Amino acid sequence: HPGVESPDGVFTWRGGYEDRFQVAMLGAIRQGDVVWDVGANVGLYSKKFSDIAGSSGRVFAYEPSPSNLQRLNEAVATLANVTVVPVALGAREDVVVFEQGNDPLGATSRIVGIVNMAASASSGQVEIQLSSGDRLVASGAVAIPNVIKIDTEGFEWDVLLGLRQTLQEKRLRMLCIEMHFGLLQERGLPNAPSDIEKLLVSSGFSLAWPDASHIVATRIA
Repeated sequence: HPGVESPDGVFTWRGGYEDRFQVAMLGAIRQGDVVWDVGANVGLYSKKFSDIAGSSGRVFAYEPSPSNLQRLNEAVATLANVTVVPVALGAREDVVVFEQGNDPLGATSRIVGIVNMAASASSGQVEIQLSSGDRLVASGAVAIPNVIKIDTEGFEWDVLLGLRQTLQEKRLRMLCIEMHFGLLQERGLPNAPSDIEKLLVSSGFSLAWPDASHIVATRIA
């Protein structure tokens, strides 16, 4: 995606992949904040969030991949303000099939649906727990976030559907989301990006695209 159409219809070039996104996201975190790292992977951002939020803040690192989890736990083992949550966030409670990516950081790992596990065991697919963020908040398992980062390889719409109540919380100031247009298309959700925009705007956020693959939602109401 070499460019992106802004809400006012202007199609512009966005350079410096993730640079502007990272600056906006890290700049939004304050000392004492609760930060959700949804799709924490091996903890690269979780460690940054931990440092900025400080000892009075908390980071909840959501990661369902068994192999990523091992590296994530090792990465944050000495960080007292980080809690690893070994589930995938989605729109409902379920057990789903997860496929581990082959890249060194496991960044292409993703949920692939519900299949016959006996037939898929040899292809690197495993069962993982799916839960909604709203349910985890309601149960007291996690704290209401001030900032949420979402990078879930085509599952970003599902994550937000499971956060509809949390999106109304005034304490939630910003969401920073990586948009996987191709993977959403593969899943039969070509309208998900515009649906995401509509949900965020109706929940009181203004939207900005720092580059062609990331959306930053900042609360205005």
